[in-house]
Amino acid sequence: MARTKVMTTADLPEREDKRASHELSPGENADLCEGCRKCCTYITIEIDSPRSAEDYDQWIWALYHEHISIFVEKPEKWYLQVDTLCGKLDTRGHCSVYGAHPVLCRQYDPRSCERRYPLLDIQYVFRTGEELEGWIREKRPGHYRNLQRFREAHPVGGAAPGPVFVQIEPAATNGRARGRRQDPVAARGAARRALR
Repeated sequence: MARTKVMTTADLPEREDKRASHELSPGENADLCEGCRKCCTYITIEIDSPRSAEDYDQWIWALYHEHISIFVEKPEKWYLQVDTLCGKLDTRGHCSVYGAHPVLCRQYDPRSCERRYPLLDIQYVFRTGEELEGWIREKRPGHYRNLQRFREAHPVGGAAPGPVFVQIEPAATNGRARGRRQDPVAARGAARRALR
């Protein structure tokens, strides 16, 4: 059976151009990015590595939502990815605020983008809650047992507190706004009655 070789950074060709990304001209950047807008279709946010059952449960919940994924880079950096198109792309897929674009975009080097090279540091990608839960079961069985105990301690329909809505209304005496805690079920009922 043939073994698949895992690519490492040593396998990548040496870059002839040693300039920093900010030293590339707008034309050079445009040429490198022609036909691609991959880096403008998502955002990633580094998150704390989950360690508790509640942490894992939270990320499983997040992965139940559309356009959300989580990936883990070496050695153990966790990222939440939200697939969302940048609102500053024009109809041709070019940046409409180029020259005034954020520093994060300016520092991105299109010579080493994922279109050209594989993202070597990524160990795991989770696109669904089921994928993450299966990984926990296989790779971290102690954490999986804790997750099961956590869920058993919080039965469906249990007395866990729900969200609290704050209704802002003007004060009767001085015209300033004041907040009042309101039961979420009562708030939904009041909102439905107001729509009738």
